[in-house]
Amino acid sequence: MKIKVARCAGFCFGVKRAINIAEKALDELKGEDKIYSLGPIIHNPQVVDRLLKNGLHVVSDLEKIKGGAVIISSHGAPLDTIEGIKKKGVRLIDAVCPFVKYAQRIVKDLKKDGYEIIIVGDSAHPEVRALKSIAGKNKRSKKLGIISQTTQNKENYINEIKKILGRDFSEVKIFNTICNDTSKRQSAARRLLKNCDLMIVIGGKNSANTKRLWQICKESGVDSFHIETELEMSKNWFNGKKCVGITSGASTPDSMVKKIIERIRRF
Repeated sequence: MKIKVARCAGFCFGVKRAINIAEKALDELKGEDKIYSLGPIIHNPQVVDRLLKNGLHVVSDLEKIKGGAVIISSHGAPLDTIEGIKKKGVRLIDAVCPFVKYAQRIVKDLKKDGYEIIIVGDSAHPEVRALKSIAGKNKRSKKLGIISQTTQNKENYINEIKKILGRDFSEVKIFNTICNDTSKRQSAARRLLKNCDLMIVIGGKNSANTKRLWQICKESGVDSFHIETELEMSKNWFNGKKCVGITSGASTPDSMVKKIIERIRRF
């Protein structure tokens, strides 16, 4: 059986940056101040657990923050959350992905120019919640501005744009805010699907971009499994298979990809 790994496997730039910022802060403030994050810095439980062991405190609300410093995750945070952190007088450490910040700047400009802002994405996702807070309460307008969550499936975004364009409008601005890494991972997965009869998608079950990769693989008709660690695999998945393709979400470390390849070889 052949094992083929997507070229884009492993951490993306934004995730590497967020982890480096967190690790640097934990190292610099070790034994001095507590360092918090509101929710996970990235959507990978294994990596977050490692940061917890190094002293990071992941909390669900501002009330649990008692001094020290707060890291804003790679996905960003709503404006009222950022204001709440500032009011507490704690140090704010910005680990927001630059691609997410780019989308935020677009929303600010569209709002200033009087556009009705349409965000295509998962409404409960931290990134989209942050974008919605910047957009504020939308007013109906014939000037439409359309952006996407950075980890959206490109085909889904295009389909949603087509629906929106059925509305009555005088002007429309469409921005491709899907990050390059997301697009490359999705394209690489589709290439593997042409030659593989089994796909393993590695990444956090709470990771939007990983779930989209799995959906792409599953919808192709190829047997596909979304896992976080090598221990979730079953030997019978590989019975009669000639080629297994491996891809991973943006917050999956190279070390986990290697562990899964090693376990498949043992099978």
